[in-house]
Amino acid sequence: NLLENARRHGAPPIEVRVNRADGMAELRVSDHGPGIPDAEREDVFRPFHRFAGGGDRGGTGLGLALVRQIARRHGGDARYLGREPSGSCFVVSLDASLSPAR
Repeated sequence: NLLENARRHGAPPIEVRVNRADGMAELRVSDHGPGIPDAEREDVFRPFHRFAGGGDRGGTGLGLALVRQIARRHGGDARYLGREPSGSCFVVSLDASLSPAR
């Protein structure tokens, strides 16, 4: 979902980074598009919310809500960070100390 959103709503280059720090694994997906206004930065994680500046680019408004819900169920979170001078950065963090699934 994060990669598809960056492709659909952002602008190249799209950057993907994975880091591990303080017992958490972080996935960062960044783009160089218009970004999200401060007033909507938490709203984009609500089910069925569609960014007002997103135009008619498809989607149901469920993707980011599901990303956050899944991350939280695995001991992490999903959040939005802006980029300067423009663009978006979404970060998904997960508890890196969890045992692998069997």
